[in-house]
Amino acid sequence: NGLGYARIPGIFSDAQVHGWKRVTDGVHQAGGKIFVQLMHCGRVCNTANMPAGSKVIAPSAIALPGDMWTDSSGMQANSMPAAMSEADIAHTIAEYATAAKRAIEAGFDGVELHGANGYLIDQFLNTASNQRTDQWGGNIENRIRFAVEVAKATAAAIGANRIGMRISPYGAFNGMTPD
Repeated sequence: NGLGYARIPGIFSDAQVHGWKRVTDGVHQAGGKIFVQLMHCGRVCNTANMPAGSKVIAPSAIALPGDMWTDSSGMQANSMPAAMSEADIAHTIAEYATAAKRAIEAGFDGVELHGANGYLIDQFLNTASNQRTDQWGGNIENRIRFAVEVAKATAAAIGANRIGMRISPYGAFNGMTPD
């Protein structure tokens, strides 16, 4: 469910883990360290770019204005997301933790959780895309809950010393507002 752009890389399949292992081995052989950035597009998406059976989800059912490239049909409007249910939220938090485990299996030294640029973590933080009235929206304590829970689950999966989070509190990319 986290894919949005055409040809976006992933780390959710065995083949992807195997492919990334070749990259991380090369970096380590050259004496380097390497982190992977884990991103979920949320509403920054067109269904033509997603695998069968996936769905566009976001904190609220608010489409991102504008168009996105699809390999099958060229430029297309961003798809309308479904507002995430409690089950969707729990599942997505678990997906971050699973992706982090797969990243370590692939040889990455750690992960950066992408919480900026209008992607899913940022969508929960920002009132332009989060108009929920439950424990995941409204005041700042509720809007940061998703980011905190993703960080906790990821830290539990791979260790807190292997994670970072990118944020951009006043960014306006992908329909965010500086609030």
